[in-house]
Amino acid sequence: MSKHIDDAAVERIVNRITERHGNECRDRALEGVRCAASYWREEDGTEAEFAAFCLLHFMAGDDERSVLFSRLEAGFEEMYGSLLRVSKRFQWANHVDDGPLLPADDIMFGWDPWAHLSDDFHANKLAFVVHLNFPYRGLDRKLREGPSWSRREWAEARLGDSFSERVPAAVRQALASAFAAAESYIAAYNVYPAMLRDGDSGPLFPGDKRLLMHWNMRDEIKARYADPDGLKRHRLLYKAMERIVDGGIPTAFVDSRDLAWDPFTGAASATDGAPAPANVEREGDGRYEKLLAIFRAEKGYDLWCPDNPTLIRRRFDVVRQIPEQTVERLFHDLLSSPAFGRTAALASELLGRPLEPFDVWFREFSAGAGADEAALDEVTRARYPDARAFKADIPRILSALGFEASEAAWLAERIDVDQARGSGHAMQAAMRSDKARLRTRVAATGMDYKGFNIACHELGHNVEQVYSLHGIDEYFLAGVPNTAFTEAFAFVFQARDLDILGAGGPRPERNVLTDYWATCEIAAVGLVDMEVWRWMYANPDCDARDLRQAVLEISRSVWNRYFAPAFGTRDALALGVYSHMIEHDMYLPDYPLGHLIAFQVEAAMAGRQPGELMGRMCRLGNLTPGQWMREAVGAELSAEPMLKATLAELDAR
Repeated sequence: MSKHIDDAAVERIVNRITERHGNECRDRALEGVRCAASYWREEDGTEAEFAAFCLLHFMAGDDERSVLFSRLEAGFEEMYGSLLRVSKRFQWANHVDDGPLLPADDIMFGWDPWAHLSDDFHANKLAFVVHLNFPYRGLDRKLREGPSWSRREWAEARLGDSFSERVPAAVRQALASAFAAAESYIAAYNVYPAMLRDGDSGPLFPGDKRLLMHWNMRDEIKARYADPDGLKRHRLLYKAMERIVDGGIPTAFVDSRDLAWDPFTGAASATDGAPAPANVEREGDGRYEKLLAIFRAEKGYDLWCPDNPTLIRRRFDVVRQIPEQTVERLFHDLLSSPAFGRTAALASELLGRPLEPFDVWFREFSAGAGADEAALDEVTRARYPDARAFKADIPRILSALGFEASEAAWLAERIDVDQARGSGHAMQAAMRSDKARLRTRVAATGMDYKGFNIACHELGHNVEQVYSLHGIDEYFLAGVPNTAFTEAFAFVFQARDLDILGAGGPRPERNVLTDYWATCEIAAVGLVDMEVWRWMYANPDCDARDLRQAVLEISRSVWNRYFAPAFGTRDALALGVYSHMIEHDMYLPDYPLGHLIAFQVEAAMAGRQPGELMGRMCRLGNLTPGQWMREAVGAELSAEPMLKATLAELDAR
């Protein structure tokens, strides 16, 4: 991919433009022609053809450039929105539980309607029109100049981001297919805990309980701290999770009631009383084959991104717009603070026993903790027998969060709710004639409290998505700076789930120690995700067995570095259980960033309800993270506010 149009040619073309339009446009012409030249390849045409293109399509006057921007804005909204609607429909069966999956559903799910977009628009030269008139501005420039830009200048910069990569359709499609295979695998990874055994014990869970790995298994552990017999159940669930991570789970145990299995000993037996087959097949490397396929597809993508030649660089410098070292330092600050050991000691004191690895999910630091989940299940099942009932209740939910009635109705009209096949998730819209979609699991008996808690989280995403699309002043600024920001609003909603519910027994008071402990846990998980990707890039020829061993070693290493001194237990695998690591490409660091952002957003709200300030914050749109934080909460992103509040709370105990 050598440069086809050299600097001398660029200078000649710029001179011709300025001769025609005057020196006032020289700087903008130079920037635009340079950008377009960096993407122009031999198959796009000769130098003479490139020069003719630039002379024809460079918009020298502000008025004609504004007309071009408006036409691109309208066209791109319709295009992006339509492609996303098509994608949602093709992915419907895999995401929404409204019937059995068919073999063809995986084919539909794996198709990427965006795959040919870059190819098509570079081939017909529309991408070069954008390069020429709205050139790409890198992160350094956005950080340096962005604070002085107008909203329109920011929107023009985001338009310039649209074609910052010229990746062939086949490469994009290969990546989409790898993601689709991993998502389908994770969506079907359920465990019936009643089939778990601990020695000669009988079932320790109800027979109809079905838990998705890792979300529901983790949440079941969280919910069992109020259970007098919860410790044995905690240990059983956690040991099963470790066996999933290390590949020791029998393949026949996944999403099946045909096998009873003891994760401590590995013993398995048929549930009809007959012995299990002599050689029960273990999953082994199957989990890691999915992640490895994503890595290999990303390596193919790397070849076409000379400015950001690894997924790691693209994730931090392009997607998150926060340098990798900055993110790692934030997580290290959280985990290495004296607050961590002191909070661990308090958790042990409250539990009345030494901490065990699954206590990374302990959340009951505040007085009055320990709500009766069975009672909460009764309330949510009665109120939400199906997904439609949750949809109908959104206006009331938003009113309970401080949104004016008219605002709540406006938001609710733009959100639809579906029954999720896998875990809950929120899916945004990309044009203002479409709706955001909320997905959460609802059993035949109604929505349980876990499903309601997830739905509250996803509703936070949806409300942000509606504000930052339907309420935005410039379409190309739609969204938030990165995923961590939408996670922040999801956490704000999720933390108020019992206030939203307004029933169901004692409600734990929001506590900074709970926030800090949860943020430390997911920050360590984020570090594992980051180190796994670094390892893959350092070992590009690895196989799935090598990758499995590396994930186990990295999970243990991060645990031993930060958690072992406080827990007194080494080599735990608790930090390697998250399914996001398998079905996404280094997504997990967004969660702890989201917690830190949410903490600062909450502090800015200072006791006010989300409805009072959220609309103003979300309408800031897709600025850089630092500028968004300064305009929204008046401070830079930092771990210091959470650490300071945590130490103050510990001192007050």
